[in-house]
Amino acid sequence: MKLPVRLQSPDNLPLRVVLIVLFVGQIVGAVGLVGYLSFRNGQKAVNELAIQLRHEVTARIEQELQSYFETPHEINRLNASAFARGILDVDGAGFGETQLYQQMRIAPTIALAYCGSARNGEFFGVLRSPENGALQLTYSNPSTQNLRRYYSLDVRGERTSFLWQAETPYDSRQRPWYKAAALAERPQWTDIYIAFTTGLPNITASLPVYDRSGKDVLGVCATDVVLPEEFRTFLQSLQIGQTGQAFVIDRQGQLISNSTDEPLMVNDGDTATPLLAINSSDQLVQNTARYLAQRFNGFTNFTEAQQLQLQLNGKRQFLEVLPFQDGFGLDWLIVVVVPEADFMGQINANTRNTILLCGLALLVAIALSVLTARRITRSLLRLSQASDRLAQGHLDPQVKSSFIAEIDTLANSFNKMTRQLKQSFETIRIAEENYRSIFENALEGIFQSSPEGHFINVNPALARLYGYDSPQEMIDSITDIGSQLYVDPARRADFQSKIDQQDSVTGFQYQCYCKDGKIIWTQIHARAVRSSQGQVLYYEGIVQDITERKRREDELKRQLAELKIEIDQQQRQEEVATLTASSYFQEVQQEVAEVDLDEFWS
Repeated sequence: MKLPVRLQSPDNLPLRVVLIVLFVGQIVGAVGLVGYLSFRNGQKAVNELAIQLRHEVTARIEQELQSYFETPHEINRLNASAFARGILDVDGAGFGETQLYQQMRIAPTIALAYCGSARNGEFFGVLRSPENGALQLTYSNPSTQNLRRYYSLDVRGERTSFLWQAETPYDSRQRPWYKAAALAERPQWTDIYIAFTTGLPNITASLPVYDRSGKDVLGVCATDVVLPEEFRTFLQSLQIGQTGQAFVIDRQGQLISNSTDEPLMVNDGDTATPLLAINSSDQLVQNTARYLAQRFNGFTNFTEAQQLQLQLNGKRQFLEVLPFQDGFGLDWLIVVVVPEADFMGQINANTRNTILLCGLALLVAIALSVLTARRITRSLLRLSQASDRLAQGHLDPQVKSSFIAEIDTLANSFNKMTRQLKQSFETIRIAEENYRSIFENALEGIFQSSPEGHFINVNPALARLYGYDSPQEMIDSITDIGSQLYVDPARRADFQSKIDQQDSVTGFQYQCYCKDGKIIWTQIHARAVRSSQGQVLYYEGIVQDITERKRREDELKRQLAELKIEIDQQQRQEEVATLTASSYFQEVQQEVAEVDLDEFWS
């Protein structure tokens, strides 16, 4: 049947046109123009400010690193000269601590100033106590059995009282700082390591000491710098926006220092190793390091300053990387990263005029929108209320027409849908009652079971067949059909194999257990119900008790067997009678009777 065409009245307008013209057009026109100009000005200001800040911070860090790591080499040159001229008694530890004491006083960033001898590995130096900062003399030589001894020093730098003695022998020649300088034959920095005395991560500047001929090595003078203690304080003092970070890494990506309180060493049992920047607990440091490592294939390819921008969690970050080298082995990267959001204050100042203009445009748009929205929402409200009543089960709500074409079409569709739903629900209630009546009152057992082996649904007839009082009792009691119902569980596997291959089975017979343990014969007709992807959801079918039929079949088989035996005996009797009645048999019998047996055997 062809439905009549509903004509639109002249007042009906598409909802899309109404919304675009009255709402979006005015707001986008005003806000878009003014916002674009504000964005351009703000973006320019942000870029200029970010560039200036990154240049200033990296320059300060580079300057601080240069001054920070020049001092240890100057101290080494002074001590190497004193060692060669005999002013420092490195071998005998009899004098010379005053000079080291004064150096430690002048350079508070130094943790330990010392020299080691090439003769027997003697050691002589002044250290800063990690517990209280007091300066102490420490030395070892054959007279101490190469055990480090520690003495307190007075205000003039002269030893006073014995403090304690280490338990492990110490040989300067076996230390990394000694080997590095002796091998390089020039000033050298060591890799980061854990200090023997303080247990803190150190980096050491070392310098080989030669005799007057310049050929024989007298020993090595060295100066320890505790990186996390001093340089981190400087980094934390820098103003890098509000949440910006500055950190220093070596070419292997190990974190030398950063502007947070994160530990720079990772404990692994009894040893400690430098923390990799990509494993930092600070997300900004970690993500920045990962970005650099991925984009530049590691950290070894930086030869000049790089200004970059990256996106982290959808937010732009300003990044600058500056290589730092001191000519004595240090080859690090200074990294400064500042989130763009830290500069939003300046952008907000530039966009105040934008907000005023946008506010004016919004007031005009709102005034027009209210009048239009009032009429639109009235129709939508009626439709919403009708939908709510429908969701609560009331199938009689009707929606009035609207001046907006889309809403009017929706109202008509809603009214039509309501009528169809009402008719459909009535049909489904009747069909469900008929199905339930057939299911409940059927004389044969009906079931639904899962491939895993439990019943989903059974009717009363099936429950009675197996001796259960109710379908629910049977469903609750049987959790594994194969082991609980089948006398031969292999038959359950045969059933599943056939139904999975053929989608149905007919006349499948098997013995099963009833609730009281009695064994009966049943016959099943079933099919597999599959999903749209072909997966078996469940089995459903009909079960019949064929125990009496099987008994009659067995009895009939027995009777047939007995009848066959009787027929075979009767046939043999008839054959014997026919044989004995023949003339040949009579003649043979007569001849046998006439034979004299005694004469025959003699």
